[in-house]
Amino acid sequence: MGKQYNHRKLILWQRAQELAVTMMNLTQRLPQNWTNAVLVRQIITAATSIGANIAEGHGRYTPGAHRNHLSIAKGSAAETDSWLDLLRRTEYITAAEEQPIHAECMKIMAMLTSKIRDLERLEQRSASRVKETPGDYQSTDMPDEPPFPFTPEDYRDEQ
Repeated sequence: MGKQYNHRKLILWQRAQELAVTMMNLTQRLPQNWTNAVLVRQIITAATSIGANIAEGHGRYTPGAHRNHLSIAKGSAAETDSWLDLLRRTEYITAAEEQPIHAECMKIMAMLTSKIRDLERLEQRSASRVKETPGDYQSTDMPDEPPFPFTPEDYRDEQ
């Protein structure tokens, strides 16, 4: 039997799963009340969605379907990072606790972007059909000019 390729062997999926575990452990520290119960549900949904969509995309037949699921995973990683920021702002975690988790969110988003772009190139080479124009999502770094419809005023210089 040859080498088996499945989503569980993907470094990206493994990192996403570890991020989900980290967020699950982090939310267990929150005081138990109605507001935090809603917050925890949102955080866990976003964090666990990253790996789930990487896995689902890996199991899809077409590059377009795979790319779509990686795009959803990237959105969930951004959402997870947003919830992480809120935990710091509400002083449930410190900036020192936030920093390595934030860095991991950014790394996962960069890895997803790279794979999404690879799939876009594959689709462009192999398909002669109408396709939407890809946005400028080359990296997690802010480009010199923000992508339409955003303007420089939509961004903060800090963080």
